[in-house]
Amino acid sequence: MDHIELDGFTSVPPEHHSATTRTPKPSAETSSKVLFIVIGSLYLGTFLVALDTTIIGTAIPAITTEFQALDEIAWYGSGYLLTLTALQPALGKLYKVLNTKLLYLVSIAIFEAGSILCAASPSSPVFIVGRAVAGCGAAGIMQGSYAIVTKTVPLSKRPFYFGLFVSAFGLTIGIGPVMGGAFADRGIWRWCFWINLPLGAMVMLMVTVFLKLKSVDAARETSNLSAKQVFFRLDPGGSALIIACAVCLLMAMQWGGQSLPWSSPTIISLLAAFVFLLLLFLVVEWRMGNDAAVPFRILRQRSIAFGAVYLFLFSMPNFSYGMYVPIFFQAAKGFSALRSGIEILSLALTQIAVVVMTGTLVSKYGYYTPFIIGGTAVSVIGSGLITLMDLETPHASWVGYFLICGIGTGAAINLPYTAVSTVLVEVDMVTGNAIMQFAFQLGGAVSLCISQAIFLNRLTSDVKASLPGVSVAEVVHAGAYNIPAMAPSSVTLHMLRVSYRNSTRDVFMYLLVATGLALFASFGFEHMNVKEVEEERKG
Repeated sequence: MDHIELDGFTSVPPEHHSATTRTPKPSAETSSKVLFIVIGSLYLGTFLVALDTTIIGTAIPAITTEFQALDEIAWYGSGYLLTLTALQPALGKLYKVLNTKLLYLVSIAIFEAGSILCAASPSSPVFIVGRAVAGCGAAGIMQGSYAIVTKTVPLSKRPFYFGLFVSAFGLTIGIGPVMGGAFADRGIWRWCFWINLPLGAMVMLMVTVFLKLKSVDAARETSNLSAKQVFFRLDPGGSALIIACAVCLLMAMQWGGQSLPWSSPTIISLLAAFVFLLLLFLVVEWRMGNDAAVPFRILRQRSIAFGAVYLFLFSMPNFSYGMYVPIFFQAAKGFSALRSGIEILSLALTQIAVVVMTGTLVSKYGYYTPFIIGGTAVSVIGSGLITLMDLETPHASWVGYFLICGIGTGAAINLPYTAVSTVLVEVDMVTGNAIMQFAFQLGGAVSLCISQAIFLNRLTSDVKASLPGVSVAEVVHAGAYNIPAMAPSSVTLHMLRVSYRNSTRDVFMYLLVATGLALFASFGFEHMNVKEVEEERKG
């Protein structure tokens, strides 16, 4: 565990507090200024990760055209999410035993290197590798943000700051697709990745200057161990197995029902390998005990177990709405990329505002479970209303749908991380956050695969049924942003728009089901009070 100093302010875990461990505090003004800068830099780092997830969607058609690699389109998003998801447990382990500040800065550097690879890539394989490298850095950035907040902010104040980080994903839902579309329209899609360099450099500078960390307990814990023993404690076997497990699952989800039928030997083999590797991973983690990347004693904790299931399900609409709501507006409604991004802002900005408000309320009153349950219930209503969107739906209606969905999502989505800080002891919080982030990112990755399969299957069947003279392959290759070029007449164009409406509606129905299942999982959280737990730990 790290001994934290913020411009002279020293924070140590509750179990180390005593009259001899406290150091003089500087003025509140000085501490708050430094904390504001540190949190601002962490927010910007999280924003980079979120932006890299959403900006690529509207730029993919231009990228596939340049590389002439439409058959590799699935990997442009999954290559990033794969490493981002699979490395969460391993990074959580690393943040427990290595220097937190140094590891966070290294993660930023890796993310920047991946961005450079993507921006300068001469071919599709290099681009995919760049996406995977950026995902590795992104995993460290996410874990580092939660680790630093856990170690520098009092327990009762963490819901507010966790809410800020989650709000970054909501913000990029509205910004990412608009920026990606604008760059692609101007033939400069590579700026989707060049833009990360100055932002990342700014984060590194602020963290280097203002965040002062001293590794005390972690260094003492590993000082008498050999390099081999330290390496073993990082659980490389478990980390490798969970990465392989995620690869098999996402490959099966990407290819199944699209490039290969679900009954093909390849898909069946991938799913069988996923199950086998998952069981082997559980055995390895059980044998590793407390040194496991995902210790069973933490997974057995009620709020952690239900929280992981909840975030896996609740992240599904959070990722897929960012992709398929713009497709509905651009393909079905005929809006420009810019206007589609503006329309979705009512969902994104509402979510951001409510996340911050809810974090403030939880920090003040302490109770978080009612917000999780109530927010998820409201989100179910909003998701149900979104399925009603049609070609003739008036503007005021879908704005109302997005507001309701944004209110519900914003009230609930960040609070499982508050549950981690409440139910786990200080030394286990980084691992708990890693489990939650793994579940959140895995749910998003799986959701994008499922959504794509649902979308393409319905689009293919609708085009075949209603437009027999139109090539399905040409419609798919044209992309969702160029359907007028596929329509020789206004009647054909209208039928294509109806097909896209039906396809996105099927995706929205699936997301409604996922949100409903998340509501059931939300009842598994323990009813605890953050402020009361903090007082108990101080005592």
